[in-house]
Amino acid sequence: MKSIILVINAGSSSIKYKVFDVTSNNVLANGQCEKIGNPMGIFSLKYNGKKIEEELPISDHQVGIKIILDELQSKGIIHDLNEIKGIGHRIVMGGTAFPNSTVVTDDVLKQLKAYIPLAPLHNPPEIETIEVFKKLLPNVKNVTVYDTSFHTTIPEFQGYALNKEVMKKYQIKRYGAHGTSYRYITNKMQNVLGKDKVNLVVCHLGNGASICAIKDSKSFNTTMGVTPLEGLVMGTRCGDIDPSIALYLIRNGMTVDQVDNLFNKESGLKGLVGTNDLREIVQEIANNNQDAIMAMETFSRRVAKYIVAYANELEGKIDGIIFTAGIGENNAKVLNLIFDKLHLFKLSINQNALSEQYSDYKLMSNSESAYAIYQVRTDEELMIEQDVKTLLKL
Repeated sequence: MKSIILVINAGSSSIKYKVFDVTSNNVLANGQCEKIGNPMGIFSLKYNGKKIEEELPISDHQVGIKIILDELQSKGIIHDLNEIKGIGHRIVMGGTAFPNSTVVTDDVLKQLKAYIPLAPLHNPPEIETIEVFKKLLPNVKNVTVYDTSFHTTIPEFQGYALNKEVMKKYQIKRYGAHGTSYRYITNKMQNVLGKDKVNLVVCHLGNGASICAIKDSKSFNTTMGVTPLEGLVMGTRCGDIDPSIALYLIRNGMTVDQVDNLFNKESGLKGLVGTNDLREIVQEIANNNQDAIMAMETFSRRVAKYIVAYANELEGKIDGIIFTAGIGENNAKVLNLIFDKLHLFKLSINQNALSEQYSDYKLMSNSESAYAIYQVRTDEELMIEQDVKTLLKL
């Protein structure tokens, strides 16, 4: 009998999953349920070099989970649900209560529910998914792995200059996000460089994007704040913005929910170009679309701004500038736009290396560069799987 760990990443209308065989250390399958709650959803599954994708009704997360479990069994990936020994869940907001991953208890769920006001888009579906698994597989333990855990080392002075009592009452601080990715990158670079502690500027650039200054292998500052809205220009999020804009829009007739939707879902690259699909934006740039050109100029300048700022935070003692996630791992054109904006650094990029294929990481700079620059493929699911194994002693 196999020994299986399921890794689950639940969103408001999606469930991503990956299946690990603990015995062989192999990934057996991965996929997702998308458009949950729509008239028709999409189920996808990759295994043994095959890919299945089909439209079917997925009314809620419980239905989605049942579909995932049924399909894994029908395809012979899991022969018996008793093979599942643990389930790891990505949680966006763990606040200050969870500096480390935890085995789910009633008290853990109670605390996660208390954090819903800090992550109203993320924590509810994540909690719901845990509760569904507890109902469907009552004998299997669930483990929560928090995006915010890695950032609990950020010093208080990196926070906000708001009234102290207000911040205390409403739990306002720099929580950050993408922490599981940053933890993976930190561990990877320690191994690559053969060092116990590393200083890194890590750029996690995808549809959601952030940068982290890592000092002595610990988070020292990051661009995201109380929520994942702050910082870089993203696929649909505006990033840094004058907070008075929100007040101005509300005073001129927009509701709080409309402003929230505008900032989180209708801004960023989508707001500037009309799409957050980078392939379409790159094509529009080739067609001399001025909106697309301006949007990528805004995006790349914001990234460069924070790289320089975080290099200063680390006093110039940097073991590497790292690019990861969908854009950071794959898009040479966007990376070159960013490199061209880093005027204070003497960077020297090996363009041949930048265009080469790679498995887990590669060095893009050459020996003349002031700092080493790498692309590293992140693996958040692996970190979650490892935490499940450790906590459940599998």
